[in-house]
Amino acid sequence: MDKRYLLTPIYGVQDERFLVIHSTALVFIGMSFVCAGLVIFTSFKNKKNSSFFNGWSKCDRFIVYMAVCDILLHLVHCTDHIHMLVIRDHVHPIQLCEFYGFVLYEFAMAQSSLVFSIAMNAFLLIKFNVNLQYGFGDWRLLSGVLGVPFLLCILLAMFRKLGPTGTFCGIVGESVVTFISTLPVLLVLIINSVLYTVTWKHIRIAGRRATVSLKNQRSQARRSQRAAQNMLLFVTAYLIQWWALPVYGVWQLVGNAPFELLELLAVFTNMGGILNGGVYLIHKKSRVAKVDAVCPENDGNGNDRSPPSGQTQCS
Repeated sequence: MDKRYLLTPIYGVQDERFLVIHSTALVFIGMSFVCAGLVIFTSFKNKKNSSFFNGWSKCDRFIVYMAVCDILLHLVHCTDHIHMLVIRDHVHPIQLCEFYGFVLYEFAMAQSSLVFSIAMNAFLLIKFNVNLQYGFGDWRLLSGVLGVPFLLCILLAMFRKLGPTGTFCGIVGESVVTFISTLPVLLVLIINSVLYTVTWKHIRIAGRRATVSLKNQRSQARRSQRAAQNMLLFVTAYLIQWWALPVYGVWQLVGNAPFELLELLAVFTNMGGILNGGVYLIHKKSRVAKVDAVCPENDGNGNDRSPPSGQTQCS
């Protein structure tokens, strides 16, 4: 037997906690999977006559990227939990468990990187009127958000740091979990929170200035305010989804975290598709109101097609 199976016992297998934790995770994974699928379906249905990279705004593509990550992540994570629930044991063989952990970490970190890029885009747009360019086919964005986690996963697999954790397949080893999972997520949460606060503060200042500005300047200030508010929806969704992970990780470093915290972790970390669905609905509503201001338009080929003079509409 691989020694990784001996590092962590199966959580709660001797009592009802085993069933509770896996069934809770599966319920929220299922809802997130359905929501992510609906987001992708309705997004392409509403834009079936336009090219994804040439005809879609940057904000529309962000939503689809998040949904695709949710679909792939939840598909594998659901299989992982069902596997353990059926056999009431760790996932065997170890290679399958490594695959589950590889995919889980890859797309969880891809979403973290994507949300960080969105938060930075919002901050630069509102503070400095700078629109990030991602190149043809968003290659700069995608190579970063997918490539860096992929390389980390390769290293984890090479050093046999992917395997059973007791509740699912992921990263094994307390120190590795701390430096590869807990700290990166905590860092992204802190940075995103700072960007959120600074951007919101700038909105308030711009709003006060708009009251004494000319009509055109007031209109531009309102567009900027809507842009930041809608962009920050992605950041808010990320904070809601991932707050429990660093809390649980830090608690485990000083002592055994209570079961209730693990239950909250299973609920919130598996809500990604639901939260992204909420962002999509709000974004769609703003488009209907002709205030599609999540971010400036970019045609996917690295060309900014935003209106002049700092306007932030994207259609």
